[in-house]
Amino acid sequence: MSHFTNHQLQLLATAEGKILKKVMIYFWVNRFNPEAQVDLIDNVELVFEDSNLVITCNEEGTGIDVLTDFNFEEEKNQLKQEFGDKIKIIPIDASTTKMWTDVIGQTIDGFQLSKEDTQFLNDALIIDFGTEKRSIGISPNDGLIIDYWED
Repeated sequence: MSHFTNHQLQLLATAEGKILKKVMIYFWVNRFNPEAQVDLIDNVELVFEDSNLVITCNEEGTGIDVLTDFNFEEEKNQLKQEFGDKIKIIPIDASTTKMWTDVIGQTIDGFQLSKEDTQFLNDALIIDFGTEKRSIGISPNDGLIIDYWED
């Protein structure tokens, strides 16, 4: 089991108390095998007035990583150079989808994380908007999994 680093925990803490303005979802689409196309959520970008927070899979695909410096154009160009059109990353503004529409304009009260001894596991997190919660977990084969959360 892997854990969030202190830096990642600090990034999560900086998003607390901020109002969510927009949510961008970045789909990773693998077309190497035309009969078995793979689409998975690679990144969830939470956009605030003055900053953003990106929740993504770590390099090994075993846990969640937290960033503030995701560059979509750079990522897209790198994939194109390496794989041509076989692998793409596609951005989608998810702000108006059923999953996110109720929390756009809401303040993030905090993040709930699983704890193991003194460290926080990076297998999932819950974004607490007060009246609403959303969970983001990770699956080795399916990328990020976003869902509603109820206590």
